[in-house]
Amino acid sequence: MVTVSRDAETPRLAEGIAARRVQAWLAAAPAAGLRRGELLLPELPADEVEIEVEACGLCHSDVSMWRNAWGRGGFPLVLGHEVVGRVVARGTQVPALYPGQRVGVGWYRRSCMACPACRRGDLQHCELLQRLLTDGHGGLAERIRCHWAWAFPIPAALSPQRAGSLFCAGITAFAPISRYAHATHRAAVVGVGGLGHLAIRFLRAFGCEVLAIVRDQVQARDALALGAHQAVSLAAVEHGSVPRQAIDLMLITTGAKLPWPALTSLLAPQARLHLLAMQCEALPIAPAALIPQAITISSSPLGRPDEVTAMLSFCVRHDIQPIVECMPMHEASSALRRLESGDVRYRIMLLPDF
Repeated sequence: MVTVSRDAETPRLAEGIAARRVQAWLAAAPAAGLRRGELLLPELPADEVEIEVEACGLCHSDVSMWRNAWGRGGFPLVLGHEVVGRVVARGTQVPALYPGQRVGVGWYRRSCMACPACRRGDLQHCELLQRLLTDGHGGLAERIRCHWAWAFPIPAALSPQRAGSLFCAGITAFAPISRYAHATHRAAVVGVGGLGHLAIRFLRAFGCEVLAIVRDQVQARDALALGAHQAVSLAAVEHGSVPRQAIDLMLITTGAKLPWPALTSLLAPQARLHLLAMQCEALPIAPAALIPQAITISSSPLGRPDEVTAMLSFCVRHDIQPIVECMPMHEASSALRRLESGDVRYRIMLLPDF
């Protein structure tokens, strides 16, 4: 049995909500198999909620953290950052949320609410931003905690076993689409995976003409079934056999090696190439390939809290939910290996079985 203590970085505590021990699945070292152990949680801070986990998703970011590819992991490490659960305790300074309410939590667990970024509403760019996996613990546990601003009530129309992926993959795709896409646009999604399958559905619901740029015929069929108007292979793009598309918005949702000059040749004047995949390689693009057409290259992490709320309403209105596979939480090590090999369609949701 492994026991880990996590200290909250706040002096203010809720009244009467004592420290407690919870079960979790922990990686003792980079790439180690997950073992069942205990977390020792301190008293609940006054502005945080404690959530009993009902489901938790994994993505390639969890694999990167598990392997310590970014050098950010503090081990023992509890993975999982697409959490759905019920509020079971709330601090004395928590507005709106109440015990029994079903909420979702993504990568972020706490913002200071006082820095310039927070004051303008960009809590995801907080100067003191805390992340679930590095400043708390992930959702492969009985319970998690976060600041109330990063716990979002889930509409009853959304499945609790599927909605978790909206709080990472969903909002990562939705935020740039809501900012930059127009109904008159031709949009391209490069890669049909956890991010891409939702990006296609969002763009179609926004009224865009959607092109999917895919790895193979299997992905092409999936993309068309998800709502893409057209699907072409990366090989065809690289070999120049795809007619110029005049794409207004291109979303890069895969970390695979890509034919960057060929992709940029598909863009319309004043188009935007937007990066969403953290594992994406360095871009070998010369300014001379961008400046004549006034091409913008941009990127974004998860969205603002108001964008998360808007996404949830949008998903209810257009009946958009992630496509997931459910597995028991004790199979988390196997789930990580499947993610790493690409054997997932399109997200894995782990259900607690402590």
